Amino acid sequence: MKTYYYNLFIALMAVVGLTACSDNDDDYQWATVTGNQVYFSNQLPSSYSISKSTNTITIPINRVKTDEAITVNLTHTDGSGFFNVPSSVSFAQGESEAQITVSYDVDSLVYDERHNDTLSIASADYTTIYGASTYSFSAMMPSPYKLLGKGTLTDGFFGFTTTVDIYQNTEQTNVFRIFKGYDPVDDGNQDEYLQLTILKAGDVVAGQTIAKDNLVYWGDDFNTGYHHPTYDADVLVCHPYGFSSTKDQSMWSYNYVVEYQADGVTPGEIHLAPFYYMNGVGGWNNTQNDGIITIIFPGFDKKDYTLDVEYLGRLTDTEDADFAQVSIGMGEDLEYVKYAMTDIDGDAQALYETMMADLDSYPQVTKTSAVNMPVEKTGKYQFVAIGFAGGEEVAAVAETIRFTSSHDFAPSFEPVGTGTFTYTQYWEGDDPGLTISKAQGTNTYRISHWGGDVNFDFTWDPATNKCTVGEQFIGTQYSSYGDVFVSDVPTYDPDESYDKYPCFYDPATKTFTFNLAYYVSAGFLTAGAETFVVEWDAAAAAPSARPVNKYLFTQKHLSVKKMLRNSDKVKFSVEKRVK
Repeated sequence: MKTYYYNLFIALMAVVGLTACSDNDDDYQWATVTGNQVYFSNQLPSSYSISKSTNTITIPINRVKTDEAITVNLTHTDGSGFFNVPSSVSFAQGESEAQITVSYDVDSLVYDERHNDTLSIASADYTTIYGASTYSFSAMMPSPYKLLGKGTLTDGFFGFTTTVDIYQNTEQTNVFRIFKGYDPVDDGNQDEYLQLTILKAGDVVAGQTIAKDNLVYWGDDFNTGYHHPTYDADVLVCHPYGFSSTKDQSMWSYNYVVEYQADGVTPGEIHLAPFYYMNGVGGWNNTQNDGIITIIFPGFDKKDYTLDVEYLGRLTDTEDADFAQVSIGMGEDLEYVKYAMTDIDGDAQALYETMMADLDSYPQVTKTSAVNMPVEKTGKYQFVAIGFAGGEEVAAVAETIRFTSSHDFAPSFEPVGTGTFTYTQYWEGDDPGLTISKAQGTNTYRISHWGGDVNFDFTWDPATNKCTVGEQFIGTQYSSYGDVFVSDVPTYDPDESYDKYPCFYDPATKTFTFNLAYYVSAGFLTAGAETFVVEWDAAAAAPSARPVNKYLFTQKHLSVKKMLRNSDKVKFSVEKRVK
């Protein structure tokens, strides 16, 4: 069959060939092309790499007829005005090719910004149907980045660690790109890279002259690609400068280089503290929290300079001397730790500076240890520890110690029931199974393991059905503002009254109602009603109380001057960007 078709094809071609060679072909005249026939070669590149080392691009243009010198007018369509193109190009007699020199301003060059233009032969008299009369091209100065290798990115907000490619700019060695850092949470819109710039004192960024070295800055919001299902928006990683409350560089301190590598230029570890933001919605302000994002660079041998101190409690010896027992935890790369403790209400920073001025005067440990500090009086102390390696300080921490002397008189509390405390202000939720005790011979009550695992003391007089809550530590600290305290509202603000903010017991529901204010030394955090529902022990008769009026509590801010911007309880912020 193959032979048959092949022979048939040959036969058909023979017929066609006979027809094509008819005598009529002798009368056909081919078209002729006149003029210089100027054209752009179809071999020209569509894009050019440009740099600041030169300010021109040379583009060849050709012609067919070369017997005379000519000048050809040109036009171009660069809407941005980036390119300067001559209005004409000249061919010398006998030349089939001329050069068009396109120039640009090197001072306007920006990395990775692409520019486009189209050159055209202005007059059709010089064109040819056999070549292109226009030529379109683009030009860009590519970013000069080199791959350093693979590092890691840990995001404490999302809760993951992943491997990333890290690039360094070869011309601006303080600029780095972190690629695909959010693959674990990306829903498809993740930006290709996060670009970080390490600042030095004197740099000008966001209209501010930087005051100290090693702050880390990123100008563009980075889209993590995580699409929040509730708010229907992508979560962005934003630098603090973009928000009114953190715009000043004094609020950028948690974005910094933790440690450099041996060359003194390449970071080993970087910490970032971003605002996680959703456009038009709000987000989570982590700009004042350390180590939210940790980036470890390739080749970095991270040392374990961990230094932890923890107050273990009071120790009383056989001679009735009191000691504060403190645990000092040391990372394996720490060589030794110097330590000391302030007097009552002493300043930790002042003690640190005193220690650094005369280190030999202070005791030290060379491994994880428990140390005993002699204490004579009840009060608040600061324990300071400074870690060293290679003869240099590499870590320093301070721990607040609330010490109660064994020599202080303490009332004897007896359990009278259990109950459920409902938090609505600093925390939210129910806390069941808490023991309530009463001090013998007084109207003082104590709820044990309340809040941050502390005692909550209050007085209550059944005759007047009035309770009071004095100032007391809640067992936790608020970001950079330190210890958080609680009291009833009138104790916090004497201008307020118990009529507006009552504290009472309702025997019908076995419920104490406390109108509490939470605050730090810098000011007010939040205030509102919280309750404790009691199940009195059968052996301890439920206390009677006079009937109570029904109060309608209306929460209000006590004083604008005393308020802080945010509360730890309210993690989500609706603060809008200012940029």
